[in-house]
Amino acid sequence: MPGCSDYADEFRAQEIDGQALLLLKEDHLMSLMSMKLGPALKVCAKINSMRDE
Repeated sequence: MPGCSDYADEFRAQEIDGQALLLLKEDHLMSLMSMKLGPALKVCAKINSMRDE
């Protein structure tokens, strides 16, 4: 996802796997992972589209 690659190391550090990824919400990304709103919304939009598949 454009603009979100800077957070890949943080996902690994937080041990976010595929199962945990599907449970993430915007507030998790912004408060616990210090993401800015824009990237957090992009990640959550992608997560929501993956849930719908």
